[in-house]
Amino acid sequence: MTRLPLRLALTAIGATALLSGCASINPFSEADPRWADYKSWQTATVAPTTGASPGLGNVHKGPDGARHVYVNAVGAPVMTGEGPYEYPAGTVIVKEQYDSLAAYQAGETPDVTVSLKVAGGPKARRNWQWATGYEAEAGDSAFCSGCHSIPLAEDFVFSNARYLAANEK
Repeated sequence: MTRLPLRLALTAIGATALLSGCASINPFSEADPRWADYKSWQTATVAPTTGASPGLGNVHKGPDGARHVYVNAVGAPVMTGEGPYEYPAGTVIVKEQYDSLAAYQAGETPDVTVSLKVAGGPKARRNWQWATGYEAEAGDSAFCSGCHSIPLAEDFVFSNARYLAANEK
């Protein structure tokens, strides 16, 4: 008899941890106002990019996927310029990721990741935080910063106009 209440308690604790720890699946969350209107922002390229990329590997839908990158007005001059690529605090970059270019063209719903440069963030990551979904919370991410900190990135960002033109189609 004591096993059933214990299982129920553990299930409830696990479900609560899952919902609070992963805002991207929380049915009560909304997009952060800092990126809620990203579709109106500047894009890094005219059309989504696809193909193999030295900094991509298999993340962000890999070489077969299509990616469309948006940047807010704070970071747009840096992303679309010739470099150096040092983004100011307040920059928000949203990357839509599709399984393929055909999925993008068909209007399928993309996965979304967000990069956010804050004034007082993790110094080891030069103040970058990440969100793994449109409705997720931004925060420090060892997974995201692990790739974004490799030498190919400029200020932890791969998706500047020069990089995309050289490495993706």
